[in-house]
Amino acid sequence: MALKIIGITGQVGSGKSTVADIMKDKYGAHLILTDVIAHELMKKGAVCYQLIVNYFGKGIVDEVGEIDRSKLSQIVFHDSEKLADLNDMVHPYVMNYAFDEIRRLTKENKVDYVVIETALLIEAGYKEICDEVWAVTVSSKVRKERLSRSRGYSDEKIESILKNQLKDEIIRENATGIINNNGTIDEIIKQIELLLVK
Repeated sequence: MALKIIGITGQVGSGKSTVADIMKDKYGAHLILTDVIAHELMKKGAVCYQLIVNYFGKGIVDEVGEIDRSKLSQIVFHDSEKLADLNDMVHPYVMNYAFDEIRRLTKENKVDYVVIETALLIEAGYKEICDEVWAVTVSSKVRKERLSRSRGYSDEKIESILKNQLKDEIIRENATGIINNNGTIDEIIKQIELLLVK
């Protein structure tokens, strides 16, 4: 089987990570998690660190010299221009890492699936390299319950994040498959199975 690249996207709290984890655990997919890569690239000494500190100032640095991601998120989720600037600083490097990883995995030919999990799949251009794009959707009620319980997010923070993300309708329009994540893990697995045999 030729390597299949699947992009998994959706708004905050939709369950992208749950779908990616199922792909890894059940199908042996190699995961490319753009949030994790971005966090690594923002660490002291990494390629994006100085760019971000120069732009946002030393006020975002903690006592050990690392970027305090909670301070940074407080700034960018209330200022869409600064969020766009942050994405412009970090995501070209994240994308280069993802492309290098895909090239390596294609050459090794040891996995059937590569999953790119990212909220910015469409905006950052990952869609162009994906064989399939799966949109993970969830009702706003379920999203709020999950984000409040799992991350301690207030309704205000959730709304602030959502206003800076693509609308759910646009994400669905750009997808080759939709996964509804209002139910159980077993229901998600069934939806994944159907998408994989399409």
